[in-house]
Amino acid sequence: MSGLEFILADPSSSAWRSPLRRALERAPEGIRDVTALVDASQVAALGPAAGVAGIEIEGPEALRLLRRLTDLDLGALPAIGAVAQVRTLVVAEGEDRFRLWFPQEYADYVAGVVLDTCRGLVWA
Repeated sequence: MSGLEFILADPSSSAWRSPLRRALERAPEGIRDVTALVDASQVAALGPAAGVAGIEIEGPEALRLLRRLTDLDLGALPAIGAVAQVRTLVVAEGEDRFRLWFPQEYADYVAGVVLDTCRGLVWA
C-alpha cells in the first residue's frame, strides 16, 4: 500500500462540513440542511457517507413549494424523480414537512433552486 487512509464521513467530527452549509446560510426558517441527520428510522444508505445531501422543507407553504419544484405525485411519497432536474428522493415527514435527498455534487444547485423558488411564496 502507498499509505493512503480512508475514513468514514463523521458529521460529529469538527473536520466534517456539509455540502449545503454555505448554500443554506441565509435560508428562511423551515428550509434546513439535514445531510447529517440519519437515525434508525431512515435508510442507512442516506447521509454524508453515501455522498447524499438532504434538504428539509417545513411549513404551511412546503407542499406548494414542492409542487413548483417537481412534477412527482406528492400524494404517493416516498418517490424518486426530478427536482430541479436532479434525480431526488422525496420523503414526506408529515403533512407540511418534506425531505429531499440528492447527490451531494448538486448541493449548491439544488439549494439555489429551492431558495429561488421559495422567494415567490409567503414563507413563515
